[in-house]
Amino acid sequence: MSVPSQTSLPSLRVILFSNLAAEAATMLRGLLANMGQRVPLVVTTPGPSRRPNVAYRDYSAALPRGQDVLVTSHISLLPAILAPLEPDLIFVAGFPWLLPAALLALPRLGCINAHPALLPRYRGPDPLFWAFANGETETGLTIHRMDASFDTGPILAQRTIPIAPEDDVDTIFPKLTATGAELLPEALAKVAAGEPGIPQPSEGASYARLTRDDDRRLDWGRPATELRNRVRACASRGALAEVDGNRLIVRRARVVDAVPSAAPGTVLDEAPLIVQTGDGALLLEDAVPAEEVDG
Repeated sequence: MSVPSQTSLPSLRVILFSNLAAEAATMLRGLLANMGQRVPLVVTTPGPSRRPNVAYRDYSAALPRGQDVLVTSHISLLPAILAPLEPDLIFVAGFPWLLPAALLALPRLGCINAHPALLPRYRGPDPLFWAFANGETETGLTIHRMDASFDTGPILAQRTIPIAPEDDVDTIFPKLTATGAELLPEALAKVAAGEPGIPQPSEGASYARLTRDDDRRLDWGRPATELRNRVRACASRGALAEVDGNRLIVRRARVVDAVPSAAPGTVLDEAPLIVQTGDGALLLEDAVPAEEVDG
């Protein structure tokens, strides 16, 4: 990933908070370093009990030798722990905890967050899942100042990212990281200059709640286009389906012609596997028995 030239940026002491996958998180840390930013500490977490995450293990192991890492779920203790580091800025990307007021007030230049959506739309923990599930044709990346609520602070930088028909949650990530490389220098320059950002409008705000297993299930009574979007929203994690009493994990599908007289859930063909839906039919291009994934 190329780093935009930003020679006018001051060198800030930036504490990075992230629970992204190892590749994305280490790339982000490297991007900050290549821009001349000092990262005295990386903070990551196993996450809240309702949102457990083991990505911190690979992430911590992948960071450069000599990079200090704090793994914690005791967020209320962080203001006292981090105060001696005298950070200029806290930068958050994919971190599941709400930062307390004392932590938001700690850095000289405040706290900023990178959110994979076009705020104020799709605030919350699962913006990409719901963008794909809802059949959106674009998403985006927003870097904003942080306040007392999730994803509601003033916007510093924002870019739209088209969602191609064959994109899914996995394939959109490289586009997000490339966009992040473009946006971060812009956001840091505004932070260093003391710009407050643009308040988010109240119109058009929406919330992307945490997904549950039921959100991954394919209901054959729904239209095929809707079900394919749900598969795209799950991507490599897989949507959950039941076909002729067999539980399947579906990672890729496409819409095909249906048989008008067939009931939803009817298997129209075994190879490839095609299932009738409430409107159209769905060809399951990548589907495996759930027990193979369950272990």
